[in-house]
Amino acid sequence: MTKKDNKFKEIGTISHITSTNKIIVPSKQTPRIGTTILNKKHKPIGKLSDIFGSTKKPYLSIKTSKKYRKAKPGEKVYLPPRNNKRRMKQRQAY
Repeated sequence: MTKKDNKFKEIGTISHITSTNKIIVPSKQTPRIGTTILNKKHKPIGKLSDIFGSTKKPYLSIKTSKKYRKAKPGEKVYLPPRNNKRRMKQRQAY
C-alpha cells in the first residue's frame, strides 16, 4: 500500500440537511453506495444511501447514524482510506 492510498479523500461540502436527517453533498467523485462517510475529525457520520443528479455533478445522499446528528451545512466530508484487500471467494465443493 502506498502513502497515496492511505489518505482520507475529501468528497465535498455539506449543502443542506433534509427534514429526514439525510445529508446532501454535491460530490467531486462518486463512491459506492453503502460506503461510510467521515467528518473532518475522521469520525463516521453515516453511510451513502443514494446518488442523484447529473453525471458531471452528482449529489450524494448520506443517511446519518443515530449517534451523529451534529452535521451542519458548510462542513467538509471525507472518504476513508482505500482498503486494497480483496475478499477471496470460497470455492464450493461439489
